[in-house]
Amino acid sequence: MPFSQNDIRALVLITGSREPMNPRALQAELRLRRETISRLITHLVEKGMVERHGREASLAGTPPAEAFKRLYFSHRASPLHRVLSLGRVELLSRLDQTPKSLDALAAETGIPSDTLYVYLKGFLRIGVVSRTRQGKAYLYSFNFKLWPQLKDFVTSLQEYQVLRLVPREALLIKSYTDSVLFKSIRPQDATFTSFSAYEDYGIELLLRDNYFTLPKRELSIQEVFIHSLDSAWELSQKLFCVLFYLKNRDKLEAIDHPMMANIKAVLQGEIIKGYPTLEDIEDRTDLYDIKL
Repeated sequence: MPFSQNDIRALVLITGSREPMNPRALQAELRLRRETISRLITHLVEKGMVERHGREASLAGTPPAEAFKRLYFSHRASPLHRVLSLGRVELLSRLDQTPKSLDALAAETGIPSDTLYVYLKGFLRIGVVSRTRQGKAYLYSFNFKLWPQLKDFVTSLQEYQVLRLVPREALLIKSYTDSVLFKSIRPQDATFTSFSAYEDYGIELLLRDNYFTLPKRELSIQEVFIHSLDSAWELSQKLFCVLFYLKNRDKLEAIDHPMMANIKAVLQGEIIKGYPTLEDIEDRTDLYDIKL
């Protein structure tokens, strides 16, 4: 759930306070009902931004909370509640040095263009973004010179939220912008992926570990393959990747991943350290009804 404007107002007050804040003090400053203040604090705790000390609340010691503190002291006079509320954090995460059009940002964020326009208009007023023109379209890019602490906070917040998805007994393999890839010997309430999903595409493997992703969702064959490439630490696992690629080449030919150049080179007969040989691959193709 995104931050509300009141969430950020409360967070600003807590960050600027030298002592833990009592809910009554927040209630007086924000002019909100006691129940609303309680919900705000609970939400900020869930986000990893605030921690409770009995009835009082103070800034947490998490990476995103520390990043927010730096943002607060760098832009204390700025309306942070209008910068970080609702879908603005998602938009900020997609903005970088490469200029993007409104349509491109709408496609990336899933936020309606009309809403994005309002967000971007507000960002322009305080210099969060820069705008250039290309033909009839405006392009927007993040202003790193004026707001580096803002970008640091958004990045830290998203990384923290993603990493919290990984169960304690699991091993993180990779964190992405909005998901995580991990493995565990134990079953997990998560979506099977990587080598654990190969059976759905005609390659059955005997695995010690289970490979998962969170949040739970339906995966494309391309996502499963990329997850397996990111999981392939051993030569045997790279062999599985090659076999999966050959079995489903028509759907995976366009995959852009650092390992793909080596996989294609091996299939041409090149010997690459850490990768299976063409002979290794040929020995397993009949098992999965694969033709080279």
